[in-house]
Amino acid sequence: MNSRGIYIGLDIGTSKVCAIAAEPDHEDILKIVGLSSSPSTGLRRGTIVDIEATSAAIRQALDEIEVSAGIKAEYVTVGIAGEHIFSLNARGVIGIADLSRRSGGKELEITEEDVERVVESATAVGLPNGRQIIHVIPQQFSVDDEAGLRNPVGMTGRRLEAQVHLVTSATASTKNIISTVRNAGCQVKDFVLEPIASAQSVLTEEEKQIGVGLIDIGAGTTDAIVMSKFGVEHTVSLPFGGNQVTSDIASILRITEEQADELKLKFGHCFTESTAVDKVFDVKGVGGRQDRNINESEFSMYIEARMDEILQMVKNNLKENGMLKHLNSGLVFTGGGSKIPGLEALAKRVFEMPVRLGHPIGFTDTTEMIESPEYATATGLIAYAAKFQSNERRRLDRGAPARIINKISEFFRNNF
Repeated sequence: MNSRGIYIGLDIGTSKVCAIAAEPDHEDILKIVGLSSSPSTGLRRGTIVDIEATSAAIRQALDEIEVSAGIKAEYVTVGIAGEHIFSLNARGVIGIADLSRRSGGKELEITEEDVERVVESATAVGLPNGRQIIHVIPQQFSVDDEAGLRNPVGMTGRRLEAQVHLVTSATASTKNIISTVRNAGCQVKDFVLEPIASAQSVLTEEEKQIGVGLIDIGAGTTDAIVMSKFGVEHTVSLPFGGNQVTSDIASILRITEEQADELKLKFGHCFTESTAVDKVFDVKGVGGRQDRNINESEFSMYIEARMDEILQMVKNNLKENGMLKHLNSGLVFTGGGSKIPGLEALAKRVFEMPVRLGHPIGFTDTTEMIESPEYATATGLIAYAAKFQSNERRRLDRGAPARIINKISEFFRNNF
């Protein structure tokens, strides 16, 4: 938390850095007091490849936040994603020990400490060198023969089992983020996996209970999370996003990627059936070459082909991991890539289930800018910060990345 009780979320994306500052308003509503973004050139597919360039982009975004919010940015909650992220489900088991020997052989009451021990035991998985756990998210518990429990505290038994979702990252990548943020003049308060942040911002409690998937299409990566009544079931980050669409357009039309991106934003559509052949626009030639005309329908074919491929890859990943069965309420799409017209229609065809665009909820903002799906991650980061950091009692060791990572969090138990 920064001065005046203001939280700052920092979404370090492949194409831009977005910073949002907010303070508690009333009835769990957060009031946006600052919003800014700056072009980002120091990342590739969600991974920092140029610390200096990324630090400059972060500093530019934070400068605007500091002016609009009237504060000095000291601590930020940072989103993390990219192809270095790997997730898995794991189990832990412990016996409920009677250290005082006062039970007389009877079953023992499970305490909060027992829950922490069994969740910690689930983290004892063999990770390759150079990887670290960034989230340990409890899914469900079992006490003796009774399974499917959300909170076993107060129950009695002799054997406690936990099923958890582990999110891991490359240690080098997390250290690079910490160094980059420090170079920009502030400290990382917490890391949050970006689809987890987005889910906190745009999903309803009803969707979480029924079962839902969230797909965040960014510039360099496409991230997904699947949730059921037991919490987070699956997370994945695929190294493909909106930049691949832009590259395809540039290659096919023989123009620069800057021109391609401009045309995509202005005329782009990813569902050809909804476009018209009689709507024509100009494409300026490069290097003195002759300009050409192209109709909306032909242009959309280039976009649809790549977007369909990205969605198919997500679907295949969810299918291979047995996740489609959890999507009872359908899918929610966020990220800049979801703003391309026709995305909902294309996704309905690919996944054959209900689809909607995700807009941040639980915020007040006089500019109405955050209503866009592209701000799902940034707003989710401050929602996380407000719910977890406001109750945090311990100070994090700013010199040790491992202590920045919150392994067992009441936030996940209460919100996922």
